[in-house]
Amino acid sequence: MKVLILAGGFATRLWPLTENRSKPLLLLNGETILSHIIKKIPQGLEIILLTNKRFELDFLKELQNIGRKKVKIFLEDSFSDGEKLGALGSLSEAIKYYKITENILVLAGDNLLPDLDITDLFCDEGESKLAVRELIDLHTARKFGVVELEKEGNRVVGFEEKPESPKSTLVSTGFLSIGKDLFPILHDFAAREPDALGGIFPEFLVHGKIISAVKVKGEWFDVGSFETYLEAHKKIQFEKLKKDSKVKEHGNQFLGKVFLGKGSEVKNSILIDTIVYPGTKLKNCRISNTIIDEDCNFSGLDLNQKLIRKNTYLHAENV
Repeated sequence: MKVLILAGGFATRLWPLTENRSKPLLLLNGETILSHIIKKIPQGLEIILLTNKRFELDFLKELQNIGRKKVKIFLEDSFSDGEKLGALGSLSEAIKYYKITENILVLAGDNLLPDLDITDLFCDEGESKLAVRELIDLHTARKFGVVELEKEGNRVVGFEEKPESPKSTLVSTGFLSIGKDLFPILHDFAAREPDALGGIFPEFLVHGKIISAVKVKGEWFDVGSFETYLEAHKKIQFEKLKKDSKVKEHGNQFLGKVFLGKGSEVKNSILIDTIVYPGTKLKNCRISNTIIDEDCNFSGLDLNQKLIRKNTYLHAENV
């Protein structure tokens, strides 16, 4: 079994935070999403990270920080969204490039399933498995790949990507496995539909292949927007205040969940449910439900539900 992590997207819904940062490199509880994912992968399994040239150096630096052995990077020759191979296309090319002859585990680089046992997704050569989650209503399910199961058991009999009228509230989480005997079908379909990762499952079903659902309980964090990122922060960080190294803070009040990145400075401020990236300085501020990127400098500001660009300087006397 080899593990392939999909990390080639440009995450435009989280700009400006992801304008020059890949989504798997966002911080949660003081670690990148990528770090959280890799920690769940059993030692000894080879990992291939699928990304693009734009973020190559960032991922190399982060992988060095994580210190995990047996990790390779497969690079798409792309620097923007319009140049991408597509998730399924990239997966197909990586399998060919590395001449993979083992079953593969595929993990979305922007999703977290804290209670999933990765080994539950290990599959046989001629089958596929999907980690699925039950949602509360059909309206919410419309945003995801919707899975239908046979009346008894966990065999998948239907799959629709973001349907207008979902047939169930069971959805794919972006974590899956594909047996090596299914690679020819994958390659053929990827050549026609390189962006349609979810589309491969109806294709497997057309060919009579077995897809099994692995039902996941507990939390599921699909970090695709400002709202879902902030919600993940509130639930994953257990401490009221978490500080990275070299943080300076004095005379502050912290409510909810607050993270202060490496080398940040906060003085005489009130912070509520906020993420502060490294190097930022805050003085006499009230900030709530906000994410502030690196090396910002604020004083005398009142901010709520904002996503602040890197290197932003704002002072009350100048506003």
